[in-house]
Amino acid sequence: MLQLVTAAEDIFLAKGYHTATMSDVAKAAGMSKKTVYTMIDSKAELFGALLTHRHSLLNFPEPHSDWTIHELLTANLMALARFLLSPGQIAILRLIMAEYTHSPDLGRVFHRNRVSKAKSQLESCLTDIAVQHGCPAEQAKEMAAMLFGMAIGEFHLGVLIGFRAPPTRQALEKRVRQAVDIFVAGCGAVKAQKN
Repeated sequence: MLQLVTAAEDIFLAKGYHTATMSDVAKAAGMSKKTVYTMIDSKAELFGALLTHRHSLLNFPEPHSDWTIHELLTANLMALARFLLSPGQIAILRLIMAEYTHSPDLGRVFHRNRVSKAKSQLESCLTDIAVQHGCPAEQAKEMAAMLFGMAIGEFHLGVLIGFRAPPTRQALEKRVRQAVDIFVAGCGAVKAQKN
């Protein structure tokens, strides 16, 4: 299956999702079209399998019991940023954006298969932190979006549209640490206001 998914990624990125055919993918994978269809039902399902495979490359660190809130958030955001800013992820997202008018379902598949794992990990971290710092736990989803935007958003958008090169690890870590500091300080201010 990995051989098929790898071939599909190469073909989709080279030809575009809309233009690519299952025959193109089968040929690139060194398989017959009949063999491909015994493995997968449709081009859309193959694209979903590609996203699932790419998604499996996102690995969040196992938290250590002695980590501070800052260390936990920084480690998770760095893992997420490295994944999202990788050339392969940028290429897939550009493909989805370019193909949206021909295949609007690609965006929905991408969001369902890819974005939810990253968001749920960050939301889970923030739910625990919110409770510890006196912020409402039900706001974790919004807090995750704000922290993501503050830490990674500008870098991600700049790389995505080709406005900038991916940041160095040092620049990324500096931005993430600053965002986490501001974010945690804000949570503390909310707690102080409530007391």
